[in-house]
Amino acid sequence: MGGIPLYFLQFLTMTPLQSQSPLTIESFPAWADELAQALELTVLEREAGADYHQWLVDFEGSRLFLCFQHYADCAWLEALSEQDQEVADWLTGEWNRG
Repeated sequence: MGGIPLYFLQFLTMTPLQSQSPLTIESFPAWADELAQALELTVLEREAGADYHQWLVDFEGSRLFLCFQHYADCAWLEALSEQDQEVADWLTGEWNRG
């Protein structure tokens, strides 16, 4: 019987990035700039919609999305490839331990 491949399941779970104050659609850009600087991320592209932000970032060759969803009230790092998932997890842990 089919199903979702195990390697794909890791992309369905994410650990939110912690913030000292509640994130909003308006406060995300300044907060994300601070996060990018602290984690030494290079911001390559910024996209925003009515209820989300999605930034393409690079960390030592790993490409990730820095995402914020208004309705979920959270931000997270999303790996663009399976091999970058460990990088996303490590960076999230570094920020959340901060």
